[in-house]
Amino acid sequence: EFRKKFDPGWYTGKVKEIRPLAANGYNRRCVYSDGDIEDLRLEDLEQLAKLDPNYKKSRLPTKVKAHPTDNPKNGSNGTANIKKFPHTQAQYAQLLLESEHQRDVETTQLLAQDILAKSAAVDDLVAKLPGMNRTRQMQMERINELIKSNHDVTRDLEEAYVVAKERREEVRVGLGESTCLALGVEEDT
Repeated sequence: EFRKKFDPGWYTGKVKEIRPLAANGYNRRCVYSDGDIEDLRLEDLEQLAKLDPNYKKSRLPTKVKAHPTDNPKNGSNGTANIKKFPHTQAQYAQLLLESEHQRDVETTQLLAQDILAKSAAVDDLVAKLPGMNRTRQMQMERINELIKSNHDVTRDLEEAYVVAKERREEVRVGLGESTCLALGVEEDT
């Protein structure tokens, strides 16, 4: 964290990213309290620290915290939780490579866990499908039973339709005769 004076006054800035391959050494991406972004060199930051009226020598860190996965509470050996702050472009490049490698490892692990979880879910769904505990022969026998049962139900439905049609005709005839009798008229045939 540092402060820099602009026309309206002093603004607090933070180094948010170190870009080892940036041109002319402007490899520190800084974000100010008002949201502005500026790329600075290490020398610029050291000079700004000296110009800050509230400057204290201890404000310039010489060590940086390692990635959260290197925390001893997270299962690491505890020796990698503090790393020396890189001062040369080669050190920045190495730090960048190490952090990208660590990110790639974490991403791969997360993807592998996700794939395993989804694979287990698919296995569960497949295991719940009807007939999964039957052999092909058993499944074919069951299909034939269902086809026979379907034909039987179709035949029963057709017979019920014929009976219902006959009864409807009987009711219609009976209703017509009753109506004619009640009205005292003769039915035309």
